[in-house]
Amino acid sequence: MCNPQQTPTQEPQQPMQQNAAASTAYALYLHREELRRRKLHSVRSSATKIQLTNELIARTKQNIRECSDEDLEILARETIFKKSLQRHLHYRRMQLQAWMLAKKQGKIVKVEAKRSI
Repeated sequence: MCNPQQTPTQEPQQPMQQNAAASTAYALYLHREELRRRKLHSVRSSATKIQLTNELIARTKQNIRECSDEDLEILARETIFKKSLQRHLHYRRMQLQAWMLAKKQGKIVKVEAKRSI
C-alpha cells in the first residue's frame, strides 16, 4: 500500500499528523478490546471499524500520487466497505429505535420465565 513514511528530504511530521497516528493507535486498541469481550457490542465495534477505515482512506488519499493501481483498488474496496458498514449501522439504529418505541407504547410485553420450585 502507499507508504506515508517520510524520506530524508521531507519535513518532519506536523503535530496534527502525530495526533492522527495516536488516535489511530488508540482506536485500534479500543477495537481489539471490544473484540475480546465476551458480550460483543456490535454497534461499538462497527463504529471503531468505521473510524479506522476512515483514517486508512484519508492516509491513502494524502499519498494518492505515489499509489500503484493495486493501492487504488484497495482504496475503492475500503470505501465500499466503509459505506456498507455505515449503512448497516444506520439500519441497526433505526431497528433499535423502532423496538424502543414499540416497547414504550406497550406493544412489546416482557415475558417472565416460569420458575419451578
